Order: sequence, then structure tokens, then C-alpha cells
Amino acid sequence: MGAIEVCGNGKISSNASGFGVQEVNLNNSCGSLEHNSLWIKIEITTSGTLGFTLTPTNTAMEVDYDFFVFGPTVSCGNLGNSIRCSTTNPIAAGLLNNLTGMRDSETDLSEGPGPAGNSFVRSLDVQPGDTYYIVIDRPIGQSPFELEWTGTATTGGSPFPEGVEANQPQDLENCGTNGTAYFDVFQTRNEINTQPQATVEYYEALEDAIDLTNQITGIYTSYQSRKTIYARVENSVTGCYEIVEFDLIIPESPPVATAVNYEICDLDLNDTEHFELATQENQILNGLPANDHLISYYNSSAEAQADTNRLLSSGITSSGEEIFVRIEDKNNPGCVSISRLSLIVNTPATLSEITPEEIVVQVSSRSIDLDIINSENFLYALNDPSGPYQPGINFEDVNPGINILYIRGNEGCELMTFEILVPEYGAFFTPNGDGYNDHWNLNTGNFLNHENAIRIFDRYGKLLKEILPNEVGWDGIFNGKSMPADDYWFTFTLPSGQEIKDHFSLVR
Repeated sequence: MGAIEVCGNGKISSNASGFGVQEVNLNNSCGSLEHNSLWIKIEITTSGTLGFTLTPTNTAMEVDYDFFVFGPTVSCGNLGNSIRCSTTNPIAAGLLNNLTGMRDSETDLSEGPGPAGNSFVRSLDVQPGDTYYIVIDRPIGQSPFELEWTGTATTGGSPFPEGVEANQPQDLENCGTNGTAYFDVFQTRNEINTQPQATVEYYEALEDAIDLTNQITGIYTSYQSRKTIYARVENSVTGCYEIVEFDLIIPESPPVATAVNYEICDLDLNDTEHFELATQENQILNGLPANDHLISYYNSSAEAQADTNRLLSSGITSSGEEIFVRIEDKNNPGCVSISRLSLIVNTPATLSEITPEEIVVQVSSRSIDLDIINSENFLYALNDPSGPYQPGINFEDVNPGINILYIRGNEGCELMTFEILVPEYGAFFTPNGDGYNDHWNLNTGNFLNHENAIRIFDRYGKLLKEILPNEVGWDGIFNGKSMPADDYWFTFTLPSGQEIKDHFSLVR
């Protein structure tokens, strides 16, 4: 039979599996046999009523637990017929949950199979010295369960023999690397029990500790920030056991950037560049305070984790490789993260890929439009070689005056620069003498050396006025006569030779 003997607080949690030798026969009132079963032996030390509630971990109604109770004066080899049993199927009976057990409020001693009953029968009336055998069976479904004892016999203490001494140990805390740590759970042995006749075994799950399966036999590797371990303490003489639990805690490793690219443009085309690793520390720390962390560099991940063969300098001349960075929390020594730093040497786009003649620049009021063959191979920025760079070849809201266009390859290397004069001019003016917008002109910002005049025409092409940029401008008068409200055209030739042709409105 191999029954589990209940002692102490009587805590039971298991996952009944297989029936071994069939010891339940169809002569029992509830008309069923063992399928996936667990046998429990209880010896009574307190009089009163004794029941239990069996709760499957999985609440699905397909999970169906049954039970049979034998006693109170039977032996393991001569059980006789059950004195309590329930084989009700929760779905067939239309129940609201899949719990089962015994309780004081019930009157029936047996129920089932199938739709008969409500999954609960009357509690036992127990006396000190009674011995009962309970078989928990699961004919349908898959789920562990927990069993809670109820009844008047549980009032004020446990109705079962005193269990083995089992003290609650302290949680174990161990820093790891990137969320993984190793624990020696056996160091808690003397905290839990020092009696020579007691054995202490360790398990990952409560049901494993009860069923004696999947015992932890060596150093335990944890991948969770908090993992509960169950220690089964058993008296090797009486067979009574207790289960205590404690947690394995991994403090959070520094939440750094796990991978960083460090790119340098090979402007001298010698295939190597000097990398100052420390310049990437802010990016690696990902917002963490630098003063709270130790950073060191290694050639391999294994060396970084073991903290061996540190690189003596943060400056490296390389043609491209991977460096591994160890980040340790000063406030929690041993809490470590490993980041990968990729050193990348980029070959710049050469002048054969693009020439000045292949770049056509069109400007209008505060805007730049580029026409470049294979423009998708390059990135573009204005006035700052550090960027930001954009893939688009159009710029709007550009400041009037000389602007510097930076062009680099997609791999991050600067290619060339251009000076571009960007004008600003209004779409209309209102020469009504109110002091606001009474003149129209073209503004070239910080560029003042003009040799070319702005030429203004009416819609029929008649030249009305020539003015220089940045001066007062045209007041809408030709030969002493105010010109009518209409659209007027102008031309202006930039120093680059580009001729701007556009129009504006005179509004009265």
C-alpha cells in the first residue's frame, strides 16, 4: 500500500498518479476502483468529528477526485469495506466546483458514482487510538490537490500524533549573473533539525516532498528572483514527517543594456581604430548611476562571469571584435550583469560612390530639397556633424542664411559637406501704410555679400523693380503708381548659380 502517515499539522498536497496494487473493490458502496491514487494513514489522538476538504489546484470541472475511508480498527492487509466514500462526478451532478471531502453538515455516508450526491459525506466520529486509511483517487483529469482537515477534533490543535521537530529556516539569498544563481540548500540542515534520527530531504514542489519524487541531490540552480523550496523532515523510527519551506532569493542584477554597438569610422582606411571603452559606459549602464557600479572588461563571457583576466586598459586598438563587460552593484557585491560590447570598424563611403556633381540642391523659402542618385545609401544632417541624421532628403523650417549640409553613409561615416544658402521670403505683403508688412523682400540671414539683385515682374513679365536682399524691399509702387492687388513673380540667382523663381501676392 505504501500509505503516507499523517503527523503534526497533517498538511497534505500531492498529485495522485497510478494505482499500484488494486486494493479497492466494487463491493464498496460507491461503485468504483483505484485509478490514480494516494493512500493516507491517520492515527487519532483527539476525540471529536474529523473531516477534510480536498481542493484540486486546477479548478476545471473535468478534474474529478474521489475518496474511500476504511477503519477504525482495520489493518493494512485487511481493510474490509469503506465506511465513507464519494465517487460523485462534479459535471454529471451539476456542481459549481470540483471540491470533495467530509464535513459535519452532511448526513450521507456514501455517494456516487456519477451524478449521485454533492461530493461531500458526513465527517467521521473519532476517538483516541482509532486508525483510518484513506485512499484519494483521481479517475478523470490531471491536477495536484491540497487537503485541509476540519471538524471538532481539530479544535485547539492537531488530532494526529506529534510530528518530528521541523524548524523554519532562514531564506537563502545569493547574487547571481543575469538572473541565474546557485544555491547549497543543504546548509539549512542544522537550522531545520539536529536530531540524529531525523532525515531532511529537499524538493522543488510540495507534492514532490509528499510523494518522495524529484528530490534535490546537489547544488540547485535557480532562474527565478524568488523560488520556494520544500524540506521534508522525517523521523526514521516512526515514519512521521513534517514539511517546512523557505525561499531562494536572487537580488536583482543591474538592469543594464545587454548589447551595445560601438562604431567608429575608418577614415584613414587602415582597417583598425582605437576604441575608448569607457566612453560607452553611460550607454551600457542604461541610466544607472555610475558611482554605484564597478565596470570591468574581458575577452570572453566566461572570463567576465568568473572575473578573471581583466583587460588592463579601457583603450583598445582593434579591427572589430566583441568585448564582454562585467557590471557589479557596489551596494550588493556579487550582484552582476554581463553586457556585450561590439567594436565595429566602418569603412567610409568613398568619393566614387557620390560626387558633388551628382548632388542637385533646390532651395525655396526656408526649405531644402536634394536630388541625389542612390539617396537611400546616405543620411543627412544640417549644421551639426553629430546629427541628428535623417534618411530623408527634404528639410523644412531651415534658418535663413548659410547652412552646412552633412552627408554620411548609412554605416555612420561622414562623407562630405556642402554650404547651402537658404533664403526666406513671404508669400504676400500688404502695402497699406499701417507699418506692418508694408514691403516685400528676400532675407538671406547671415549671408550679406550679394552681387545679384532680386528682379520683380508682373504676371505679363514686365520688370517692375530690382532690389538687393536684406534691404527695405519693394513697397508695391512702380513709376510712382501703386500697383494693384495681384500675384507678382521674382527671380534671384544664388551664389551657387541656382536661380530661384517664385511668386508672391500683393494684398490691398
